[in-house]
Amino acid sequence: KIHANAHRDAMSPSPSRRQSADPRVDFLAGAAAGCTVRATLFPVDTIKTNMQRSGASLSATVQQLLPHRSAVPALYRGLAPALAEVGVNRGALMGVSTGLKQLLPPDLPELARDAAAGFAAGVLKTTTLHPLDTLTCRGQVGGAQWALLWPRPQLAPLYSGLGPALLRSAGGMAIWLSTRNGLERSAPESLQRSPWARDWLVGMASTALTDACTFPLDTLKKNLQADGGSFPALARRLLLRGGWPRLYS
Repeated sequence: KIHANAHRDAMSPSPSRRQSADPRVDFLAGAAAGCTVRATLFPVDTIKTNMQRSGASLSATVQQLLPHRSAVPALYRGLAPALAEVGVNRGALMGVSTGLKQLLPPDLPELARDAAAGFAAGVLKTTTLHPLDTLTCRGQVGGAQWALLWPRPQLAPLYSGLGPALLRSAGGMAIWLSTRNGLERSAPESLQRSPWARDWLVGMASTALTDACTFPLDTLKKNLQADGGSFPALARRLLLRGGWPRLYS
């Protein structure tokens, strides 16, 4: 009986174990995983960013970015600030949210604790890292990067698009973290025996839901970072040009 109980504890969903995990370990693991994924998929993100800015189709965007020998460098423009940003970003997602969750009252529902911790971590990391994200976006669309930093940092352009970025990041992290942990806790026993498969499926489902809910905010953010302007004016202009589908282009 003791052995059976120990086996059930070992196979129990990991969020309960994660509550007592060291946030520093979560931070480092999240940062390493984030940088690996970001570097691997960065060309895809470059194409997506240019589509969001122009509203062009996938084929037209690819043809524009890949016309000559500089195609590969063009797809990786902005990688350096992107890696710096995503390393801290993913570390904050796993480490900061874990630490914040430990500070919340334990009698709160688990879903509420996950959402609150994710929302707070999203606000903190986005406010801190938004300039690096702006530099990444500028590089991806072929705009000026280091001119925003030298000889004097230009804070207004660096923080352009912060409004939709905060809404997307804080809301998105709340959705992602609560959905991910909820799905992980409720995963069937067969998946609990295969942590890699469970984490992959749960992460994929959580990310898909989060992106579907927040993609319009990302489109607005990218356009503001690339070209500047007003959040409300840009939203009206894009909606007039193509309606809601334009925000999902």
